[in-house]
Amino acid sequence: MAGHTRSRTGCWTCREAGYKCDEQKPSCGRCTRLKKECKGYGVKLKWKIATSAAPTPRKRPAKRSQSVGMVSTNSPKSATSSISVFSIMSAPTPASVASSHDSFEWALTPTVSPSLHPGLSHTNQRLLHYWLKQLAPLISAAPKDGGTSSFQVHLASMTYVRGALQSTVLSMAATHFGLVSGDTTLRFEAYKHQHEAIHLLQEAIEDPHQANADPTLATVMMMQIFARLFGDEEEAHAANHLTGARAIIARRKARSSNSTSSSAQFLNSLYAYHDILSSVSRGSSPLDVHGAEFTAIEGSAKMSSIAEILQVVAHISKFHEAAKAERLLSQTSDLQGDNFNLGVQLQQTLSNLTFDLDTITLDISFTAEAYRHAAFIYLYRVWLDMGSPNPTTLKHVQECLAYIEQVPVDSPLASSHVWPLFTAGCEALNATQRYFVRERFRAMYESRKFPSLKRVLRDIEDVWAVKDAEKMGGLKVDCIQVILRRRGREVDLA
Repeated sequence: MAGHTRSRTGCWTCREAGYKCDEQKPSCGRCTRLKKECKGYGVKLKWKIATSAAPTPRKRPAKRSQSVGMVSTNSPKSATSSISVFSIMSAPTPASVASSHDSFEWALTPTVSPSLHPGLSHTNQRLLHYWLKQLAPLISAAPKDGGTSSFQVHLASMTYVRGALQSTVLSMAATHFGLVSGDTTLRFEAYKHQHEAIHLLQEAIEDPHQANADPTLATVMMMQIFARLFGDEEEAHAANHLTGARAIIARRKARSSNSTSSSAQFLNSLYAYHDILSSVSRGSSPLDVHGAEFTAIEGSAKMSSIAEILQVVAHISKFHEAAKAERLLSQTSDLQGDNFNLGVQLQQTLSNLTFDLDTITLDISFTAEAYRHAAFIYLYRVWLDMGSPNPTTLKHVQECLAYIEQVPVDSPLASSHVWPLFTAGCEALNATQRYFVRERFRAMYESRKFPSLKRVLRDIEDVWAVKDAEKMGGLKVDCIQVILRRRGREVDLA
């Protein structure tokens, strides 16, 4: 009898089970027939923490036309832990994009002097320039002091040096420019640089001098942002690189090499921001406890108010685990004793937070208030198992959306609005509010061209459908759980 054929280009559900996939979209025939969650066909990157004594996986000959294959390595034996990265991605064919290079060269402007980036090809010089001048400012949520974003300030000099970080930002630039220009053939450029970035990161992790360095941590965080923002619209299986970042930061601290430079503070705050918001989308505790070192978003002192609220959000996520455990044991939604009292304390903490509406930083103040009201909505869902149509929740929905509306969509702060807009939007019952949420996400996409924005809006539409089907407004509908169950993934809140 012939054995099962392992698919290398099929959906992830069939690949993991070792079955041949018919590759129908959006869900393959086997998954549809067996009523399984079809995990899609997209890029899948996984970080694995292992000890230096872990066995080395057997190498398989890679079929260049089908996949990149597996790349796995251990850190030096002196390390407290090691990181390996696994990547599989179907490669576009070079022939299909060769004819596009000339138009691509002309489209990227302005012309960059070769002396600025010696060793880079003309195309890569322009891609790097595009990332620095166009894409980095769109990613950043912090105010641009002197017209320069925090990503430009802290990462520009690192990207000039050949390495994993440079390849990662070149891949990001090619991907984004392809979306902006409509030239889908640019995905070959993106693939080529992404593949190179993975291998260069492996080399950096193996080198004891580079493993804990800022550029290595910066690479992992940029891979996290890349995966979150540019994951495929229909196949959102973005890797969570936060596990890798956590291991690097832990080693830096253990070896007393955790730099206090402004760039190190920027990277640590970036990790904390993504870790906390990812904990919300997972419905579990953050990977780390982010204490006094997390005082501002992107290391910008002006963004301290938002970081202060996210500290409370981290406590709510941790509380979420304890609340789920008690409800599972008691078979009732009502919390008792210490858990109930913790909810009271967190509510009081949020109530005591106030922000001066300084006219110089209005966008920050409005954003902080939107975060605070979103945190209330999140807390009530975790603590009291309460959502819309409860009047208290609806009051916070109204306040949150009202503050978001006052921030121009082209403001840097709007880049941080995905979580509060999702949280309030999912609980919105009013047709006018829902219309605002739809139009806001569409406007954010038009100004940024990040596929994740379309995906999050689609997730909200899914939640609305479930809530409306409940007729009573979906009192027991947990927005995050709807997406976890229906899509088998997290919501891209960062």
